[in-house]
Amino acid sequence: MTAPANTGAPLRRARISLESLASAFSAMAAAGVNPDLRADAYGLGIERASQLARDAGLTTARHSAADLDRSALDQVPEGEPNSCAWLSGADAPVTLEASVISIKRVPAGTPVSYGYHYRTTDDTTLALISVGFADGVPRTASMKAEVALGGQTHRVAGRIAMDQLVLDIGDTPTTLGDVATIWGHSPTLAQWSTWSQRPAELLISHLAPRVVRTWE
Repeated sequence: MTAPANTGAPLRRARISLESLASAFSAMAAAGVNPDLRADAYGLGIERASQLARDAGLTTARHSAADLDRSALDQVPEGEPNSCAWLSGADAPVTLEASVISIKRVPAGTPVSYGYHYRTTDDTTLALISVGFADGVPRTASMKAEVALGGQTHRVAGRIAMDQLVLDIGDTPTTLGDVATIWGHSPTLAQWSTWSQRPAELLISHLAPRVVRTWE
């Protein structure tokens, strides 16, 4: 049985933790390292990020590159020591979330997503999540990455599509509108960096404009 799609707007949200960033910037200040805040703080917003850095006592010399093309993200700035470590610290400064928009119970052997590269091994439940590669979730992490839902992490089933991805959640209870964590405390941005073979700062900078940034 397939549950009907949620009639509300699908959730695509990046929650940015003021507390976690303040802690990360304080640690960088103690180490004498400035935060790399190029490309509008990698798309999160230079004004809030640079203010937090200044509050921590940092001289944010590398904050003026909001006009840099994102293709320049692999360039290492010259001058004083700087780092992107603030993006992927242990306290999860950025949490990417989306919602369950469809639920389907399927038998073993059911093919999932484009190309049918994934087939279910048992009777299971598939949950359709409202985020895809158009939002910045990398396709290269298909069938390797995990997403948290219902207190557990679940492997991405099949290829990540433009606007959605599918989770094979087994018998984990879920309902329409439940919130899934793509990355945050668990799974982490660092794990997604490994699964997708992309730098953490690139994952953050490629989040689409329709992903709502909230500072909290």
